Amino acid sequence: MSQIKYQKDGPTDRSYWIIPDKLTAGAYPGKKGSGTINMRPEVLQQLLDSGVDTFINLTEDEPGGGDSFLEMYDPFLPDHCIVDRYPIVDVSIPTEEYMVTILDAIDKYLSESKVPYIHCWGGIGRTGTVVGCWLIRHGHATPDTVGDLISELRLGDLEAGHRLSPEAESQWEFLLNWKLGK
Repeated sequence: MSQIKYQKDGPTDRSYWIIPDKLTAGAYPGKKGSGTINMRPEVLQQLLDSGVDTFINLTEDEPGGGDSFLEMYDPFLPDHCIVDRYPIVDVSIPTEEYMVTILDAIDKYLSESKVPYIHCWGGIGRTGTVVGCWLIRHGHATPDTVGDLISELRLGDLEAGHRLSPEAESQWEFLLNWKLGK
């Protein structure tokens, strides 16, 4: 099993590095603190300054979606940035096939030397589920150790790193049934 561990704080107060300077995750870009829904371009800029150029958006922030109250960050991004949307209903799980599609996209971007930022609204439930499945897929954790590793990595989330991730029982069940290489 390769050694991924907490090494440094995330690029924002609401994010953490999975692989420093290569793969990060956290709250909705531009979110300053808990409950904040107004776009904070300076927080988004911190992600961009850290090298993030690809956004794996797990929210339903499109018009009519469950997270459509969010102010979309796309208009604040430079042209070279990619936003790849994989909407998952808040506090729920995707199908196994959909999760494989998300993980394949993350791996594709990493192979292209992109720096992906995986996020949902709070960076805890949907994000933690995807991060955990990615860690298991690549042998960085097993279903038995993934919770501890996510908790350790989330130490880089200075504001919400203490919260259990993922947050819903269904998300934990999904994660604990994920397999190496899937």
